[in-house]
Amino acid sequence: MQRQLVAILLVGLAASLGAVASGAAVAEKPAAPAVAQPEGEEPEAAAPKPGPLCQYLRDRGKDFLDIFNLKLALGDSSSFLIHVRATRLLQLGVGHFVGTKVGFQGTSSGTYGEGRTEGGISVFYWAWIGRKTTKNSISEDAEKTNRFFGRVEDIQDASTYREFYDANRPWHTVGVALSLPFLPGIEAEINPAEAVDFALSFIPIRGIRIPPPFYKIDDKGEKIPAPNSIRWHGQEEFEQYD
Repeated sequence: MQRQLVAILLVGLAASLGAVASGAAVAEKPAAPAVAQPEGEEPEAAAPKPGPLCQYLRDRGKDFLDIFNLKLALGDSSSFLIHVRATRLLQLGVGHFVGTKVGFQGTSSGTYGEGRTEGGISVFYWAWIGRKTTKNSISEDAEKTNRFFGRVEDIQDASTYREFYDANRPWHTVGVALSLPFLPGIEAEINPAEAVDFALSFIPIRGIRIPPPFYKIDDKGEKIPAPNSIRWHGQEEFEQYD
């Protein structure tokens, strides 16, 4: 019996020493050689990945921002525009605007030049809108999704004005646009469909959220929502669509 007890103690001691030795070996393992950095520059640290909770809150924040379109406008001496809209069926407006706008539409933000002429009532509303941007004046999301224009392929050449018509606007938006000569104006819209999508984003049930149509924009196969479609965030791994 004593021999068995001593044997058990020796085995336990050997296992403990082995664990300590393994830990020391890992600790003393030489680190991989660092990539040489140019003199005077700090080494670039790897970006930490957000945890599940942070990712979830970020996605819900994006879904919330998708509801809103808010831009400030500064027009020239000829700019006078007023437009009130409660869906395409109930809208009234008239005017002309030439100047600069800055703000965000959903998660896209930027500064761009705009020329606009429009007028009408209800479905008999006509609008011509030309916009121009540069890569440095808009966010990466705005460049990818092309939310400031009407067609995704326009992002390939944004050095000139691009046409945008009233039919390119979502029919269900509610908002107002006001511009006066040399005075700050405003363009503000709310997208009720995105508000519904935001509420549904808290219910992670497959098929509850209707996916937007997607466009393929690069050779890697990256897909983005079509312009002015309902956008959902954070369910790419949960729901798979072709």
